[in-house]
Amino acid sequence: MLIISGTAEFMSETSKFVKGDLHAFTMFCLNENLDDQLVDIENFFNERDWDQITIEEAGLIDDDSMLDNDTLKQAYQKASVEKLSVVIQNTPISNAA
Repeated sequence: MLIISGTAEFMSETSKFVKGDLHAFTMFCLNENLDDQLVDIENFFNERDWDQITIEEAGLIDDDSMLDNDTLKQAYQKASVEKLSVVIQNTPISNAA
């Protein structure tokens, strides 16, 4: 499975996130070819009010035993079924606005 990390900016206002804040993310993709699915990844984020997506790292993992965090393991399992899954860090990195 492809694992990518980076940042994205939240584009609306909710009780959980502030518009314009930049957050780190970890995403799992069942399709292991990053170039083939960049549009799908962008759409996935945009449908959830995220934009200005920057992919900083990408790699492959064989299974969820390589993960030491339960939330990441759950995201891995979800991507196994739904093709894409993301974990967003709740604390903003910086205010992009």
